[in-house]
Amino acid sequence: MIRRLLLAALLLTLPMLARAADDTLPDVTVIDQTGQSRHFYSDLVKGRTVAIDFFYTTCTSFCRPLSANLAEVQQRLSARMGKDVALISISIDPTTDTPAKLKDFAANFDQGPGWTFVTGARSDIAKLLDRMGQPLGNPEDHMPLVLVHNDPAGGWTHIDGYDPDEIAQALTKAAGPPARTAAATAARTYMTNPLLVSQDGQKLRLFDDLMDGRIVLINFMLTGCQDVCPPETTNLARVQDLLGDRLGRSVVMLSLTVDPFHDDPAALKKFSSAFGVRKGWYFLTGDPDEMAVLERKLGGYTSDPTDHSSGLIAGNVATGTWIKLLALDDPATITRQVLALADPPTH
Repeated sequence: MIRRLLLAALLLTLPMLARAADDTLPDVTVIDQTGQSRHFYSDLVKGRTVAIDFFYTTCTSFCRPLSANLAEVQQRLSARMGKDVALISISIDPTTDTPAKLKDFAANFDQGPGWTFVTGARSDIAKLLDRMGQPLGNPEDHMPLVLVHNDPAGGWTHIDGYDPDEIAQALTKAAGPPARTAAATAARTYMTNPLLVSQDGQKLRLFDDLMDGRIVLINFMLTGCQDVCPPETTNLARVQDLLGDRLGRSVVMLSLTVDPFHDDPAALKKFSSAFGVRKGWYFLTGDPDEMAVLERKLGGYTSDPTDHSSGLIAGNVATGTWIKLLALDDPATITRQVLALADPPTH
């Protein structure tokens, strides 16, 4: 509670510090978690919207929960990460935090492209932090703060690092809507972007949160199925493994229940957990009427849930290329056909 009150006070004072500073960050040399030297502004910030947090690898208080929240933000915005949106975690203990220590720390949070952990010479880090109103002092005195900055537009937003929803919303608001192709706009219009709920209880917009900018693989299922669903899900779990770290970033898998009256998030969680489902594979339910409309549009609707489609739909949302597959086909074949969608269509 005391830390919360201190953070609230800090959030009120920091905007004054930010307004007094130049929006252009110093282009000091930093070193990332791979040991590569980077120019902070020109390599990591320029032209992007960034969320910046402050941490140190030996922290025993809130650094790890804050990084876990950023990992959630990374997952939600994966289609934009490393493009127009980025996360930057700056060590406030640069003397101790070597690149190897940063790499070990980052590995705990499934750090991917677009999320950079940096350290550097103490004088350079001090200059960088000073520009952001963060004096380099005793690491234990820092607060769980995230700064969101849109480089093209300028300006700073100061966010409570305990709230991944607020961080993601601030990043999205600052960055503005993603540039969409005509095919992606058409897909959003056709699918109507319903609000769905995942096996983890996350409320997600089908297009905006899950499909936009990605390759998608969609199947239909129900947790009470005693016939095709268990072998189908087992087969798709092998596809999940073959997709590797693409899953949840450039590719998502969506399993839509055809029995939303019975398949609540808890039922979906119990079912999906039996198959080793990882981040990037969403089992989804929602309002029964909206699910019916969506499944009709995708060719998966059935009035009898036990007699549902065993087909797959795969598509590249940006290019508008869509194909149909069989859920019980060879996993390597399914994976190869899904990844081939990343290639631009030939005419």
